[in-house]
Amino acid sequence: MVRTIFIILLYLSILSLCCCGIESIRSDLPQVKIGSKAPDFDSYTLDGEEVRLNNYRGKIVILVFWKTWCEACKQELQEMTYLQEKYSNYLTVLAINMGESKDKVRFFKRRLRLNFPVLLDHDLKISSNYGIIVWPTTILINKDATVHWTGVGIETEKIKKEIESLLK
Repeated sequence: MVRTIFIILLYLSILSLCCCGIESIRSDLPQVKIGSKAPDFDSYTLDGEEVRLNNYRGKIVILVFWKTWCEACKQELQEMTYLQEKYSNYLTVLAINMGESKDKVRFFKRRLRLNFPVLLDHDLKISSNYGIIVWPTTILINKDATVHWTGVGIETEKIKKEIESLLK
């Protein structure tokens, strides 16, 4: 009897934590507003190449804010690899790592075989300018450098639909 009660309480505790987490993710969308100009930034790739968002005007850009230990981030980045291949003539994915070491990020990129630039946000300035609270957070920017769509978690199907709407 005690064991059954313990298992039920454990189950309810886990369930409540999961539900709180899901609600939290839905309320933690980035603070950058849809329809606003995307904040410009300068950063560097793992190879030391300087990247500036404004250099991508005229192309659709997907920003993915992430951490190496985040399983959902790993899945989202793998999906972005397929989107980068499929829409390579029209868009660029920029994966922005939030505050982790260059060596750790380089190992992660190699392991996942990412086919797009991975940028380092050591001081979290870019993340802060976009109002990133949770990860993965994805921001879709149209050809005019305007924020078109934002999402938290694994949102690949929604992103595909939004890309298609931008290409019409």
